[in-house]
This record gives sequence, structure tokens and C-alpha cells, in this order.
Amino acid sequence: MKNKIKKNWVIISILFAFTLVPGCSDSDKGKKESPVSVASGSIATGNAPSVTVVPGAPADTVVSVDGKKLKKTELENLVKDRLTMLKDKIPADKQKEFKENTRKRLIDEFIMRTLLNDEMARRKIEVTQQELKLTKDKVQASLPANKKLDEFLRENRISQEDIILGIKVEKFMNKEISDKAKPTQKEISTFYNENKDKLFVRPESAHVRHILVSVNKDDTDKIKKEKKAKIENIRKQLLNSGDFAELARKNSDCPSKEAGGDLNIQKGQTVKEFDDAVFLQEKNVIGPVVTTEFGYHVIQVLDRKPAKTIALNEVKDRISAFLEQQKRTKAFADIMKKLQQNAKIEIY
Repeated sequence: MKNKIKKNWVIISILFAFTLVPGCSDSDKGKKESPVSVASGSIATGNAPSVTVVPGAPADTVVSVDGKKLKKTELENLVKDRLTMLKDKIPADKQKEFKENTRKRLIDEFIMRTLLNDEMARRKIEVTQQELKLTKDKVQASLPANKKLDEFLRENRISQEDIILGIKVEKFMNKEISDKAKPTQKEISTFYNENKDKLFVRPESAHVRHILVSVNKDDTDKIKKEKKAKIENIRKQLLNSGDFAELARKNSDCPSKEAGGDLNIQKGQTVKEFDDAVFLQEKNVIGPVVTTEFGYHVIQVLDRKPAKTIALNEVKDRISAFLEQQKRTKAFADIMKKLQQNAKIEIY
């Protein structure tokens, strides 16, 4: 089970504007819904009970939420900004579709921000400077070592107001849900048993070392022949008790050469030809030259471990965090639905 299920609720909530930008968030990878995307779906499809689609738009208004309006010029400037931010990632033939989808998402975002800000104000939820600092520190800790917080926020158009609103939502959710989001031991066990074969099996693995002589797509037959001769010569040296680590460091084109060619891999993780050799070859034998799309390899399998089911006690904390996040997500969606029902929302 991947570590991403441990995502911090504070970080999720403060970045809700970011999750609405297509192609920018981690959610695209796993197609997992964020608390915001769950809540916004009913608005985007026009199914929220209190949303009225009003024909004949006022000259300067796109949407109104309890009298608070998003102006057309504001919306178009936001769309232009998002397009600029992602221009290198959007093919020319997809830009029209992207603009339309972004426009809809920004309307959703305005509705959600307005509903949440009004609700936080009604409940008199405030944020201290210490809370703001702690949250920023958490976000910074979640970023790559070379990424500064200010740079990340600027790149993703996340303002201090977004962060403050996120903290308020976090405090509000903690008060509303309290311990109700904590999964029971039975829920954890049920999830584990239902997903044991899919999520909690550690594949067969191997500890190997190898040497790669890489082949480029532009290499001529003559060059390929010379490279094949080079790898065969290296193999002969290994068969004659040559030092594998030393030969790897001097000759291998794989980054693993820095570790003497040492690799730990799981079955199915590498290209088929390499994978077949690793999991069929006898241990400690210098295998025959293997040809892959990357070039020519000499492989020695040092050890193999069979597939293993991970015990519940090894993953129960991660399962608990995942199930708690699911409950919080559903609770957030339910709250958003109620806020929509009690608000006057008009989309022109």
C-alpha cells in the first residue's frame, strides 16, 4: 500500500484551489478525489438543489452566491492566468477545451470559497499566527528538499488567504467530526481482508548486480557489434574471477555503477528481457549477455525472495489513516452539500 494514503488533511484542505487545476495535482496520478472535487461535482453538473441557472446574464456577472458576485472580467483574467501557467503542457488543439473546463472549475472554486468563507465567519473561526506558521512548516516539509514554500505557492497560485481558509476548514472539520472519523479495528480488518490480494502482497524480489553497455537508437550495426564484443569481453573477465564491482564502476552505463552495479528489484519492475533473466537465472552465476532496448547486460543474481503477503500489523496504521481520510472526505462533501442547499446560488 502506497504512502500517499497518509496525506495530511491540513495540506489537502489548504491546497483545494490547487487540486482544481488540471494536470497540476497528485490526484491526477491516482484519480483519487479530493474533498473539494467531491463537493464540487454537484455544482459543476448543475444538480445542487439550490443552484439556479439563470438565462440572460447581467452584463458583468457570471455567478452569484448569496449576493457575492464573480465578475466576467475577473473570471476571464483567472482563465488567462491558468492558461499561461500551463501553456507548455496543453497541445494547441486542446486549448479551447482546456479554457472551457477551467472556466467551469473556477466557477466551482468561487462558489466553494464563498460558501466556506461565509460559514467560517458565521461560526467565528479564527486563525492565529502560530497556526499559520505551523501549517506553512508542514507544507514546506512535504515538498522536495530543493523546493521553497514561496516558490511552490507562487507557481500554483496559492495565496495566504487560501492557507488561512484551509486552516479554518481544518479546525471546523475537527470540531464537526471529532473522533467519529477514526476507523474501528473491525473496519481496518475488513479493509485488509477485502484488499489483501490486491494491495498487500509484496512481489517476488531479487538482489542483483549488472553491467550495462548502452545502445543508442542512432548506433550503426558496426557500433552495435563493437558494443556487443565489449560486453562479451567483460563477461569473460567476470568468468575468470574479475571483480564485478570494479568492472561495473569502470564500464557500466547504468547509474547503478556507482554502487558496483548493485540493484534491488521487484518482479515486473524492469523490461521483460531483464526481468526474465533475473527471475529465471541461477543464483550467483554470471549469466549470458541479455539484450534489451537499453543495450547489452551481464547479470548476476545474488539473492531472490518469494512473494509475500504483508501482515496486518505492518500496515494497519496506514489503513487507519486511509480510512479516516475517506470518512473526512465524505463528511466534507456532506457539509458542502448542506451549505449549497441553504445558499442562493445563481449561475448566469
